[in-house]
Order: sequence, then C-alpha cells, then structure tokens
Amino acid sequence: MKSKGQLIAETLYAVYPDAEKVLDVGYAQNPSLYLKGGEIYGIDIVTDNHPASYKEVRQVDLNDGHIPYDDGFFDAVTMGCVLAHVANPIQLLSELYRVLKPNGVLVFSTPNPNYYWENVLNIFFHHFKHRVCKAKWVEHFQSFTRYNVRTLADRVGFTLENEVGVSFRLVKTKFAFHPLKYPGFAYEIIYVLRKTGEPKLYTTYEDREKGIVKVPTKFF
Repeated sequence: MKSKGQLIAETLYAVYPDAEKVLDVGYAQNPSLYLKGGEIYGIDIVTDNHPASYKEVRQVDLNDGHIPYDDGFFDAVTMGCVLAHVANPIQLLSELYRVLKPNGVLVFSTPNPNYYWENVLNIFFHHFKHRVCKAKWVEHFQSFTRYNVRTLADRVGFTLENEVGVSFRLVKTKFAFHPLKYPGFAYEIIYVLRKTGEPKLYTTYEDREKGIVKVPTKFF
C-alpha cells in the first residue's frame, strides 16, 4: 500500500502540478520524499531529520499562532496528521491561509473519528483504555468529522475541493486497502482546500423571533 505521505503528494500534484513553493508543516516525524520540483520548505517544533531536497527548514511551535513567512509566499501547503495535535486548529488554519497565494492549495490529513475501529474503542472505552496508542491520551487534542472540516474551511476562507480516504484495515487480519473515493470508511482522510474567499469571523445563536443570528467574534 502507498504511504500517507505519498498519497498527500499525489493529491497535491493532481490539483496543482506546477506548484513552485511548497510548505510541509510538521514534517519532522515523517519527512516527505515525494514532494518534488520547485522549492520545498519545512516547519516543525524540531528541525531534525529533513531531506536534502528541502530548501529550508525552520523551527516553529505551531501552538504559538505565527508562521514566519510573508503573506502569499507559498503556492501550496501540505500537512500530515498535525491538526489534531495543536491547541487552536482554526488559528493554525488561518496562518496557513495567510501564507498561501490566492487560489493556493492546502492538502492535509487528519484521523477520521467515525472510522469503524474508533467507534469500537469509544463504545468499549473502559475495556481498551490501557491498550490504545499513547498518542490518543497525550497528543491528540482534537478530532474532526467531515462536517467539522467543512465548517472550519468555510470560516477561514477556504473551499473544500476533494477528500481522499487513506487506509482501511481489519484489526488482527492482513486485509487492508485504500478507500480513496470513499473517505468515510478510512482511518485517516486527506482534505484538499483552496484559498478562494475571506475569513468569516462570526458565531451564532438562535433567537425565537429572528432565527439563527450571526454575531461578530474573534477566533485568533
């Protein structure tokens, strides 16, 4: 089976084959060997383990809300399983929006909370709580349904263009496949967002007479 990094790169180049400047966010654990051509930049909380093909890497704490590049610097951004690990995901997405050129593309993956085995772990939590990966306890602050991702994208100023299912595995068997066109079945989903609009900074409440009312707010 193809790796997640390979699928992310293939998804990026399918929608933006001529991307010249690409930012790889949170690269250090699994640097991408599949990003090619142009200039590849990387940011992460540590700067170890970057491929020679990366033009530049910078040490960035993604929780502090700032990416040290100018507005509209990049054609595209790739990001593996990072969004679930940060304290303020909408703030990170807004920074990625800022450093992208108009019509630029963000391709990122995040675990699917409705994956069949995630549902089993949730239903039988007390049975499995000492047997699951420690990352679920220590590192994963967030989880995002397909509805959540659409809401986040719209508020930040992106349009969701595509979803790709990364993998499906039957526990304790060798059966596995990529549900590319059926992301709802996948353990992890790759999302393709395009910078098309402007941030929409509002929250809502329901008024008995007016219905749903939008109220200006500040997300970041």
